[in-house]
Parts: sequence; C-alpha cells; structure tokens
Amino acid sequence: MALFDRTAKNLARGPAVLFPADTADAMSEALLRYDPALKIKDARFVFRNGVHLHGPVAVTPEIAKKAGLPDGMTTGYYASIIETGTRGSRPDDLKQEDAELLVRGIAARLGGAVHAVHAGRPPMDVTLRASVYSATALPPGRVIEVLQPHVDTGELAVDEDKNVPGAYYLATEEEPVFFVGYWPPRLSRSKFAPPPPAAGDLGSEPSRWDLRTKYPVLGAPRQACLTVGEAALALAGVAGGAVVDAYGFPVDRPEDLLGLH
Repeated sequence: MALFDRTAKNLARGPAVLFPADTADAMSEALLRYDPALKIKDARFVFRNGVHLHGPVAVTPEIAKKAGLPDGMTTGYYASIIETGTRGSRPDDLKQEDAELLVRGIAARLGGAVHAVHAGRPPMDVTLRASVYSATALPPGRVIEVLQPHVDTGELAVDEDKNVPGAYYLATEEEPVFFVGYWPPRLSRSKFAPPPPAAGDLGSEPSRWDLRTKYPVLGAPRQACLTVGEAALALAGVAGGAVVDAYGFPVDRPEDLLGLH
C-alpha cells in the first residue's frame, strides 16, 4: 500500500508525462538527445541540470483513480529536482522550470499527456524560440548577414543592452517574425542561465543567441516555426554551434520546431 500511495502521489504532484503504451526505446533515445551525458541511477534518469526523471512506472487503474489521471494510460514518468537551496547554487525554482519543460518536451515528441505540472501551479507560458550556442563569438555585423535573408520586415539593426555590457538585440522597425537577443560568453557562467545539456561540449563559456517570437509554442504558425528553425540553423552553421528549442531539446532541422505542438 505504501508503494501504491507513493506512486500515485508522485504522479499526481508531477510534473509527469503519461502514455497509453510502453515507450521505453523511444524514451531512451529522446533523453539521450536531451542530455548525451545522462546517468541512470535507481530507476531514474539523472541530468546535468539538476533534474531527475523517474520511471517508467506502471499506471494501474487503481493508481490512475487515486492520482486523478486520465483514462487509458498505462505508463508514466515523473520529474523531480536535486534540491539544494544553498547560497551560490542554481535556484531550485529554475530547476523546477527545467523539469516542467523536459516533461512537456517529451510529451510533444512522443505523444504523451502532461499531468499536474508543478504540484498544482499553472503551466509555464512558453513561446516559440530557438537558442544558438557557440564557442565562436561572431561580430554583430556577421550575425546580421546570416539572419537578414530570413527577415522580410526590413533591415536588422543593433540595439545594445545598456545594462549588460556586450549584450545586444537585433530587430526591425516593423514587427519581425522573430527578434534576436545576444548574450556574451561570460554570462554562460551564470547559475541562472547555464547552457542546457543538449548544447553539448562547447567550452566553459559559449556565446548565446536567442531567436524569440511572440507566439505560444503550442499552436505557433507553421511558417513561423520553419522560419525560426531555418534562421537558427543557418547561424549555428556559420558559428559552428548547436540549436536548442524552447524545451531544451536539440534542433537538427527546421521541421523539428513543428513537433512542439
């Protein structure tokens, strides 16, 4: 009974992802893409960003009823974090956000259902975006050369961030499909926004470009997804970097962003 109660409680508390059938092989492949250096300990996947994914756990009718889960689900995974709360460590609430994004990314890719995000808290607002990480810090002019062919709302212009030396934004006078925020290498050391595991080994201080849109990731227009994907991959190709989506998974093709719906 204790095991039953704990499983139901963990799934109900979430964040959790549920499936109507076994997805072990597809899950392993997806998680290795999320973090190529993941470790497996005691029926849980351990990631470098402080997130753990527990499972698979069997979802019996009794567990489903007790946890308030949708009908027809037989397998579940739930996420947790390494809680530290110590000064100088990455804040637990940011790791909780990573846990939610991981679960939602898995659901988008493998056709699962997300349940009970953040123990009753409302889901995060996630907009369509792609982030480019690279060991090469390209000058703004070169970045504009690469991205301008993917922008049809005018000439991209640089707007320096007055509060963060070295950071800048790229946008056009008319509202573009995406705007760009650049964060210099030294900010990679920040405990608030370290490179995601999927970015791979790019050195200790990679540069980062965020290509962001106004569209919610769920239901973003098809063309916006493709445009952002094409632009991000073009920039990564020139900079020798990697592209990561809003959920923390790698992007290899523009079409990969279509799978976030």
